[in-house]
Amino acid sequence: MKIRICALILLISLLLFSGCQNQTDPAAGSYTPIFGESSSDPSSSEVQQEPEPQIEYALNPLTGLKDLHPDKAGNRPVAVMINNISTAWDVQTGLCAADIVYETYVEGGITRLLAVYKDISKAPQIGTVRSARYSYVDLAAGHDAVYIHAGYDPVYCAQRFKSVKITHFDLNGNSSSLGFRETNGKSREHTLYTTGSKLYNGLKKSIQTKSSATWFKFRDQNDPAVPGEGPCTKLSVPFSANYVSAFEYDPQAGMYKKFQSSTPHTDYKTGQQINVKNILVLLCSVSYFDDNYHVKTDLSSGSGYYVSQGGYQKINWKKGNASSPFKITLQDGSELVPNAGNFWICLLDKNQSRELRIS
Repeated sequence: MKIRICALILLISLLLFSGCQNQTDPAAGSYTPIFGESSSDPSSSEVQQEPEPQIEYALNPLTGLKDLHPDKAGNRPVAVMINNISTAWDVQTGLCAADIVYETYVEGGITRLLAVYKDISKAPQIGTVRSARYSYVDLAAGHDAVYIHAGYDPVYCAQRFKSVKITHFDLNGNSSSLGFRETNGKSREHTLYTTGSKLYNGLKKSIQTKSSATWFKFRDQNDPAVPGEGPCTKLSVPFSANYVSAFEYDPQAGMYKKFQSSTPHTDYKTGQQINVKNILVLLCSVSYFDDNYHVKTDLSSGSGYYVSQGGYQKINWKKGNASSPFKITLQDGSELVPNAGNFWICLLDKNQSRELRIS
């Protein structure tokens, strides 16, 4: 009897041990999946991921660089009026990201800047933002740009806004939500900034209106050329005694380093010095309005210089009406084909041209 009981116990033990082996952890060997499980081991199989689609970037019509997201290709540019009084030079920001910067006169020999961005959504903080002036309305309109400013001359600029079809937004007026004040050690008038994302998100309906404005036909960005008139490794553009835009060529970068007089022109936020591929010096007639205070830069036509890649070329220019872009030609009448890259455009009083230095 005892032998039979022991045999029965041994049989039951063998059956239980066999059942435990059939429930083995899948990592230990063979595994029978329960209902609803996959028969493959997810820990040993490679997860198949869809490759990200390659973006075919569009040509930026303001620079000739193929770096524009196709979703932004038809958008209107945005032009922002930038404070350039000498006391605020050290708190300027966002100019390194601009496709084009125009520089010309406001009152008292002081210049102001108009920074133009084809894709404003990529722009960083921009400022400080200042008030609009008569001639800058035409500069913005020539690119079919949305013009951003903080106030405006209530007589001459106000009249120009009425006569020129241009979309503009006043950060000191109904569009104050598009800007913000930031303490920077300056008086309040020099503390107004905006950002590219704030402008893009706040002005989508205006920006996304399709634009057909043209600029230049550019050389291929991989094939820059040196203008053939002569060398230009240093350029000094004297708007007045205290406002001199200067440029020094960096042959390794193929760019010009920008200076405010003798001081490197750097970004307030990043410390980066502004680098420029193309410089246009357009000689203009500059005159006072009837109040003998506000000034007007004549944008009809004139002569000047194109500077790039360590060389310069004499040019002629004309603009036509307010909404027309500049047309730049060489001395033989052929159209200028600039190198691909950003621009700094100096609209200089031709009476100051004798102080212009190209070397």
